[in-house]
Amino acid sequence: MDILYLINSNLKFKSVIKDRLFYDQYQYCIGFHLDEVSCLRELNHQYIDVIIERRRQWREISLQRWTNAIQSNKNIITRRAKDITDENVANLHNLTNVLLRSRVDFKLVTSVSSAWIYTNDTKLIKQVSELDFLICKIYTEAKVDRPKNTIKLKDPKHRYRSYLKSVKLTDEEKTHLCNFFVNQQGHARISPALEKWMADRWHRTQDYFFVDHDDESWLVMLSLIKPSMIRKTVELIAA
Repeated sequence: MDILYLINSNLKFKSVIKDRLFYDQYQYCIGFHLDEVSCLRELNHQYIDVIIERRRQWREISLQRWTNAIQSNKNIITRRAKDITDENVANLHNLTNVLLRSRVDFKLVTSVSSAWIYTNDTKLIKQVSELDFLICKIYTEAKVDRPKNTIKLKDPKHRYRSYLKSVKLTDEEKTHLCNFFVNQQGHARISPALEKWMADRWHRTQDYFFVDHDDESWLVMLSLIKPSMIRKTVELIAA
């Protein structure tokens, strides 16, 4: 169930139920969108300008290639590259200034044009939230309700849950893996997504595939079929 509550009178945080704080350290997070924010992987103004210049040069090269391709009658449908404006660059520097001036501990994570700031200080969250050039803001708080490396279920039928890694398998590897899972169904529960994958033609496993089981020796047997397939194993506890 989603839980929303207020901090500093006007910020609504959504609770994220977890077995630990964000990055095992931070309670609060603000996520947002800002074009080119991945330039802030280093909070350094000179670094930002260097990366922006590289991106602008590369987009000019891409545009020229795109233009040449059209002139050569190649099947090009659209050009999705977006110009980097001076206003966009100024916004990147303004956000950097806010973070560099902060005296509290935080962690900045970026991906393309999305970013997340993790901290234990709500004043920093509020300060960032007041930057009007940031859009699609989302506020979350980690709520720890169980021991680490555990998952709560209403009525767990097994002791452990093991998640697979994302791995691309050969035809032979997938056949062996599927046969192993089929033979273990009397002793383990296969997640619906994994079960569907077993019947499909795809060969790449996904990191949300899991198997519930009771005996840790099951992992040893799996490693004999395909080594290094397990991403993590957690304990199942009753809610």
